[in-house]
Amino acid sequence: MFQKLELFFKKEKKKFKYVSCEYIQHGFNVDYEDIKMCCFNCHEGGGRQILIDNYKGEMIDWNKFFKEKRKMRELNKKGIILERCKGCFFLKEREWDDEDYINYMVFNHWTQCNCKCKYCFTNEQSDYFNERKNYNMYPVIKKLADMGKIRGGGEIGFGGGEPALLPEFEPMVNMLLDCGCDNIRVHSSGVKYSNAIERGLAEGKLTLVVSVDSGTPETYENIKRVNHFNKVWENLKKYAASQTTDLYKAKTKYIIYPGFNDNKEELDKWLDLTVEAGIKSVVLDVEGGWYVNNKYNVPDYMYDLLEYAERRTKELNMKNVEFYDRANDMRIHKDEYKKLRENEQ
Repeated sequence: MFQKLELFFKKEKKKFKYVSCEYIQHGFNVDYEDIKMCCFNCHEGGGRQILIDNYKGEMIDWNKFFKEKRKMRELNKKGIILERCKGCFFLKEREWDDEDYINYMVFNHWTQCNCKCKYCFTNEQSDYFNERKNYNMYPVIKKLADMGKIRGGGEIGFGGGEPALLPEFEPMVNMLLDCGCDNIRVHSSGVKYSNAIERGLAEGKLTLVVSVDSGTPETYENIKRVNHFNKVWENLKKYAASQTTDLYKAKTKYIIYPGFNDNKEELDKWLDLTVEAGIKSVVLDVEGGWYVNNKYNVPDYMYDLLEYAERRTKELNMKNVEFYDRANDMRIHKDEYKKLRENEQ
């Protein structure tokens, strides 16, 4: 009897084949001024479709939220792509389920940090960001969890700002781990050590990405404008020791910032320190403001530097090398962008 009921319900979970992405289907990005679909913005449509405008931490009517999600899914089924999603390389044609749940979340709703990176977007409006207050997402997400609408199998991301500075960060991560979330990604400065991050690494359910962007204290201090270089590498060694050894989920990140660290010597020193810390996974990206202004006029040495980085990581037997949004865009469209640059010249 129970087997027949199980088969019946499996048949009822319909899947449809069309072009969509994980965030359109089952995700959202909590930003500092609204809730967006995602945080990707390098493609034709510009991304960052707004779902809830002028959001300040109020309790969300999740039933209404899912109703709006269903409307978007219906458009996709008809072959209609949202304007802001057009050209995004995360769009894919496959079979998508038609259920209401969330397994992709990104939290970017605070800006407080223990670094003062020169490339940070808050520098453009420092007075505003210094005065604005955080809002607490823990009770909002707990309600979603209590409804049974959070699932594993996706990705939960923390950006910011520095996540470890949030009072609710530790209980939030522990709650998500308890909910069965098995792919939590935390972007951190690495300055403040977190026991919740250590737990997630030990269980193999959390990925830590620390953006060091340098291989020397001088370059670190020039970019980050704080003196925490040695402390960050000490914490990275502790995180590396706590992780499940065959998963290598603690990563160091290098944002190539033209004029500051865009050379092989600095990149090599960063990779050497990464190996010394016991870390086998790295992330590469390109500084956002520079890339927006130079996307179609990227000098050859920048393409060469990305290729060199990939080659060196293989020589060092890195287990995993990721290229984030802008670096990935450069690699995918290299020939196209070079041709556009040559035509303009």
